[in-house]
Amino acid sequence: MRSERPVDLLYVNDDDQLRELVSRQLRAESDRLRIETADSAAEGERLLAERAIDCVLCDHHMPEVTGVEFLRSVREDRPDLPFLLFTNTGTETVASESIEAGVTDYVIQDAVENQAPLLARKIVTYVEHRRAQRERDRTNRRLREIAAVTDQVWWVFSPTWDELRFINDGHEAIFGQPAAEIRDDPTTFLDKIHGDDVARVRQAMESASAGTPQVVEYRVEKSDSVRLWVESRCKPITDEDGAVASLVGLTRDITDRKLYDRELTETVDQLEEFTATVSHDLRNPLNVAAGNLSLAASDIEDDGIDTALDAVGRMDTLIDELLTLAKEGRTLGERRDVPFREIVEKSYENVRAPESSLRVTDSVTLACDPARVTQAFENIIRNAVEHGGSGVTLTAGVLPDGGGVFIEDDGPGIPPEERDLIFEKGHTTREDGSGFGLAIVERIVDAHGWEVRVTEDPGAGARFEIAT
Repeated sequence: MRSERPVDLLYVNDDDQLRELVSRQLRAESDRLRIETADSAAEGERLLAERAIDCVLCDHHMPEVTGVEFLRSVREDRPDLPFLLFTNTGTETVASESIEAGVTDYVIQDAVENQAPLLARKIVTYVEHRRAQRERDRTNRRLREIAAVTDQVWWVFSPTWDELRFINDGHEAIFGQPAAEIRDDPTTFLDKIHGDDVARVRQAMESASAGTPQVVEYRVEKSDSVRLWVESRCKPITDEDGAVASLVGLTRDITDRKLYDRELTETVDQLEEFTATVSHDLRNPLNVAAGNLSLAASDIEDDGIDTALDAVGRMDTLIDELLTLAKEGRTLGERRDVPFREIVEKSYENVRAPESSLRVTDSVTLACDPARVTQAFENIIRNAVEHGGSGVTLTAGVLPDGGGVFIEDDGPGIPPEERDLIFEKGHTTREDGSGFGLAIVERIVDAHGWEVRVTEDPGAGARFEIAT
């Protein structure tokens, strides 16, 4: 047997020679066994009181107190301690009495065969089983202590959902159903689910039983007047053969989140309606002003008219970027896998800076909303062209660790004192700049759960790194 955690064995036998022989054989058989011996039940009681004993091996025929009587005494305080009777003679009466007293195992000595291998295996097996059971009990106690103070439902079902193995008191708080009721009939929680959601929940249960983790949201009719939105997460636990052995999960109340999402959707809808109206009401007079200024410029050479036309053009840009910022709270569109090279090259083409150049050194797949990311890259490229000149050279590629992408230019770079400010709304170093371009970049990157940063290599141009 391989050496693992030691097993402390108490061997009780009034026969000195047999006690010594069996002890020596057991030690030779397993280096895990640490053996204490006693020549009587009284001595055995003393050793049990003084030392931590994992298992008792005892003869039955002893003077004053027999092995079965000793067993009964041990069971009064140690109901789960492994206790093996190992006796040279045995009768049905002794066997029956020992079983009734709670013996772990009953072995008849064989005068010819060395039974140390059998005994060693039995002792180690029973001790490991007891240790494992105690560890499970400790874990369950800790789990119940934690579960008792949470408002979430923690549960464990059998793979077929017909046996409830664990559930905490949070079930009644959310489902309005006593835990005892669901223990008696494990699937009665379905009766509390809104009728339109039951089929979806059943489908999730079947998928979990087949081994696929599940997350499902549904409505619970807690009472005639109370309806909740809840989220259940389920993870199948498999055995060594890969078969589903149990289904573990938790259920939590997400009603407040659902209400917030609905309010946010309503707010975004109102905002989009507002921005559309503002855009229309601002662009109409701007178009009229721009048209009349253009007509005047064709008839009259006046620097003031050209300045006014530039101002109108800048106002049009400001409206575009302000409307973009106003919609930044909108959720992303559908994400899909798109090559970085494809997005950055399209963004570069959209900026229309023919005297500049773009080199893409490497590519990686981005799971993103392509339209929003294209907009972000356009703003980075436009920033490079505006600050580095129309002949600026841009380079795009993948970060060395593969954890993101970058876009850099060979322009004048960004001074250290400006790097903490460039993503703030309204910050610009150009008289005709809006100060919103890079702020939009940061919002789009944040919406994807990414991070954008500017490197600090002086004189090496601006480099924007996006960690994905």
